[in-house]
Amino acid sequence: MTISYTLAPIPKWIIIGNDGLTAGGAKLYTKSSLNPLSNKAVYQDPAGSIPWENPIIFDLNGTQGPFYWKTDTANPNDLYYLEAYASNDTLLWTLNNYGPPGGSGGGGGTTFAPLKNLIANNVFINSSGS
Repeated sequence: MTISYTLAPIPKWIIIGNDGLTAGGAKLYTKSSLNPLSNKAVYQDPAGSIPWENPIIFDLNGTQGPFYWKTDTANPNDLYYLEAYASNDTLLWTLNNYGPPGGSGGGGGTTFAPLKNLIANNVFINSSGS
């Protein structure tokens, strides 16, 4: 059994309101995907020692973070159920089964394909091939 706290690809989150503007003062509730009635903590540090309050209150510019998401190899299906609300408690969106991606990084298996560049953009004209 290994418990880890992983920074997802998005370290600083932003919530957009229904009007298309950043949702200052938005709230993000983090719950268990297996039981959406049960809160599940998200952490401010990679050691998992400083939990965020639940709900997480976003800054006036609609941003907050970083978020370190708890994963447990003994219970890999217990991910996060997220609910985002505007500052006036209007539901903006929900997301079930959210968790940081697994793996150890690295691309692996990258292959150079010697294709002729037909894009008329000077950024793409020079390639690494001959």
